[in-house]
Amino acid sequence: MRVNDLVLAVLVLAGACVLAGAAWTLPPIPGQHYGAAVFPLAIAGGLFLCGVVLGLGALRGARVPFVTRTWAAEPGAAWRVAATLSAIIFYMLAAPSLGFIATSALVLLGLFLLLGVRLPVAAAAAGIASLCVFYAFAHLLRVPLPHGLVEGWL
Repeated sequence: MRVNDLVLAVLVLAGACVLAGAAWTLPPIPGQHYGAAVFPLAIAGGLFLCGVVLGLGALRGARVPFVTRTWAAEPGAAWRVAATLSAIIFYMLAAPSLGFIATSALVLLGLFLLLGVRLPVAAAAAGIASLCVFYAFAHLLRVPLPHGLVEGWL
């Protein structure tokens, strides 16, 4: 089922407002000029901007039905949905023992290959993306991520 962009824009805007409201309830960090709300508020701002752009594009574009079912008829559509859900479940089960970097690299590699990316490019992109995300969250933002096979070497 493909949903009209205007419906998605409203949902994205609502999600941004909920995220911003929840972020404002986070306590400040003592001795810091910024608190725990900075990153969620930045994400909420980005979501809000995306919702506005999506909504304006939908209003300017051609009139389409609110819901169409074109993607479900495409070959492999159900497989792609199942693979995405399986990747999420795999991450939840494997990350505590394998660690963030190894698990996210495996998930990204599998999804890249599913999308038709060549193996060398997919492997390089999955590894680099996993390392960059780990560095950004674990070191810059100090978000605790699961440690495992690779994190001990860093």
